[in-house]
Amino acid sequence: MARFLHVSDTHLGSRQYMSDMREQDFFDSFKESVDIAIREKVDFIVHSGDLFDNWSPSNRSLMVFRDQAMRLRDAGIPTYLIMGDHDRPKRTDFPAAQIFDFMGITLLGMEEAEFANFTAEDEEILIAGISNMKGLRRDRLPGEYARADEKASEYESSILLSHQAVKGFLHDDAIEVQKEDLPRNFTYLAFGHVHDSSLQINRRPVFAYAGSTELKSDREINAYLKNGKAVNLADISHGALKVERIRLKSVRPQFLIETDYENYLNDIEDTARKYSSLMGDKKPLVSLKIFGDADRESVKNKLSTFDNLEFRPPFFIPKVTAVEMKTGINKASDFIREFFSDDPEISRVASDYFREFRNSREDARTMLEKELESYSGKD
Repeated sequence: MARFLHVSDTHLGSRQYMSDMREQDFFDSFKESVDIAIREKVDFIVHSGDLFDNWSPSNRSLMVFRDQAMRLRDAGIPTYLIMGDHDRPKRTDFPAAQIFDFMGITLLGMEEAEFANFTAEDEEILIAGISNMKGLRRDRLPGEYARADEKASEYESSILLSHQAVKGFLHDDAIEVQKEDLPRNFTYLAFGHVHDSSLQINRRPVFAYAGSTELKSDREINAYLKNGKAVNLADISHGALKVERIRLKSVRPQFLIETDYENYLNDIEDTARKYSSLMGDKKPLVSLKIFGDADRESVKNKLSTFDNLEFRPPFFIPKVTAVEMKTGINKASDFIREFFSDDPEISRVASDYFREFRNSREDARTMLEKELESYSGKD
């Protein structure tokens, strides 16, 4: 039997809301993940991408990772990881994590599925990795999954690391993988990219988004309040798998309160009481949206009197006149199609460019250059 920890989307160096406090929060949750790995005496760690928040991380982020990698090395715990979309260099360069390969850090799957073996007491465990493949790489992804799946058929126990948006877990504009394209021969599919956790144990292979170790957006607050942020601790042996979620205690609580001027103080106090069990060493961070007319200076002065909460600058949202929306227009691609409705070809190019630009400016430019070349020979 082997024991491993699945960690994902640690985003070291993220300074949410341009805050030094938030940058430290991401470091704290990563350190706690390492604490868990050492305490639980895992045999290895798998990290499914977005180790850093930027492909060119700050020196401080590199030092934090170095210090934790040294702790893992000293404990005899190797780490296998892949690149997320935040990790992948935007020009010809080496991924930051590759600097630490001499410390037991193995980076897999930069351009195709790559494999490593971990020798347990009585079996060889396959660890396969495919780094994030967006833009022009995306079309190759089903083939790489198939190749990895064929390799996994040779092993009783196997783990696949992938950093992609699977249909059903994000909105349609962001989907990169259909469920039917997922490999079937692995024991555990360790996915990253989606920050809200999901663990599907009543299927084979077991599928898991470990989720981010800290909140990157207020869109994650509802799922956080329900499930927390966590890492997955797993025991694997001859194709059998047992997984449990270990909640991270160092995560700073966050609340999103949508209210009006008349009720905002009561709503803040009610929220603090409702989630009092989350109050720990770190003050919760509150995002406050006040709709309608409000005395802004009065609100700011009142917020400064709360000793147990940290507030972002409040959002004041005035009353707006409702506008009629056309049915069937829900996504950005719908708006593009409607705007260029008189020219389907231009609509297609604009939609493709928008999709590629969201993933990679370089891929978007390459796509547009190819389109322009195709048009150059036309009248």
